[in-house]
Amino acid sequence: MSFFWVNIGSSFNEVKEQNFLWAPQYGMNKHGKKFSNASWETVKDVKAGDVIFCNKDREIVYVATATADADDAPRPPNRSFDKWEREGTRVEVDLTVLEHPIDVLQFSDIFLTVFNELSRPTVFAENGFCTQTYMCEIPEAAAKMIASFINDNVSIDFNKQTATVKEARGSTKAAVIQARVGHGPYRDKLFKKWGGKCAVTGIALESMLTASHIVSWSISNDKEKVDPYNGFPLIPNLDRLFDRGMISFDDNGRLLHKKEYAGLLHDLKIPLDSKIDGLFGENKKYLKRHRVTFGFEKE
Repeated sequence: MSFFWVNIGSSFNEVKEQNFLWAPQYGMNKHGKKFSNASWETVKDVKAGDVIFCNKDREIVYVATATADADDAPRPPNRSFDKWEREGTRVEVDLTVLEHPIDVLQFSDIFLTVFNELSRPTVFAENGFCTQTYMCEIPEAAAKMIASFINDNVSIDFNKQTATVKEARGSTKAAVIQARVGHGPYRDKLFKKWGGKCAVTGIALESMLTASHIVSWSISNDKEKVDPYNGFPLIPNLDRLFDRGMISFDDNGRLLHKKEYAGLLHDLKIPLDSKIDGLFGENKKYLKRHRVTFGFEKE
């Protein structure tokens, strides 16, 4: 199973309406010679079951799952942008439209620092903008990091041999959606384990605390979504920092932070030597995944 990033641009509606991705296999320069590029070649590597994050105007608008291996196909007849040669590569996809697109700015700094050089070709230029490429293969850890920012009731189960993109529904829907927003039995069990106090500051005003998942709801399986060990009660500032991967915690509960956010933590009056006391052993497997997802350690 592999993971990809695609810049869809002018093919935005075509992808949504017809559920496929297409790239030319080559172009012709002004001297009549063929040329290609790495991002077109990457399309040929897509296999059934692979997951593709679709970017338009610096927002992840779709999550696509390939329903068949990439195959040779002529240029779509409805293409208004037809400067490419007819020979191309097509990938049929099952599309999940995100009601709340993911702003790339939320994770571009992390991606640039940790994952960009591991992508083929690179996703971002040095200035932080997306490169002018079509498709890039990205590491699984990068895919998990991007998916952790999904705010819809859509999740990607990375725990199976083939990643599954799904929307909460059926008998488990109420419980997992309540967990998504930090309500219901999940919140009750989590707060009971921590005595109704923030795991870091000890503040005990429950109405001000957030039931914060360690491994994001959107990349957890159904069991992990409602597991009270996959979370901490946190004050809002810590919840936002933790949720966005700006801070994490080691297996002894000590605060980890990105150097560039030290000043922000100071402004928020969050001591750099903050620590979670009473960490449960069951929290540690989730914390490791959080650290890997946001680049605090390698898998």
